[in-house]
Amino acid sequence: MLGTLAAAGCAAPDGPATKTSSAPPVTSAPASVADTFPRYDSLRAELIAALEEKLPGITWARDKPAALSRLDDGRCMLYPQTMKSSADVVEPSNHFADIFSAGDPVLARHGFPAFGGTDDVPGGWVVARSTDAAGATLTIESKSPAYLRISVPVKSATCDPAELPQS
Repeated sequence: MLGTLAAAGCAAPDGPATKTSSAPPVTSAPASVADTFPRYDSLRAELIAALEEKLPGITWARDKPAALSRLDDGRCMLYPQTMKSSADVVEPSNHFADIFSAGDPVLARHGFPAFGGTDDVPGGWVVARSTDAAGATLTIESKSPAYLRISVPVKSATCDPAELPQS
């Protein structure tokens, strides 16, 4: 495994090391949609503003609206709106180094650990993830264009999209 990590790290010497994300243990119980949505939607908006400031010329727009979905294991997941970049971000961000320098402070303010590297993902994707103590995962993945996605376990008896705030 160390050989794989070392080889992957050599593939992009100008950027952060490639390593597999490992989520911290979940230590917080899911909260209601009403309590959860504003917190993670604010994270999304703040991170997009930081990325647009750090990478001028690359804008982010809504890709998919916010959604709720019941997983096969019975958990209800909140997905704040997905964002899509106007261009690929890998090269302009020094293989995500600039994304980390812009994003890590935002993650810290919202209780997430720093990105810490990119995942070794097949198919040419460059992916960075961070997971907080509530089990929420923020992912930035790029293969022309890039996407920002957040998934959050929430407490909901019905997991009905009507619980989402109206925008």
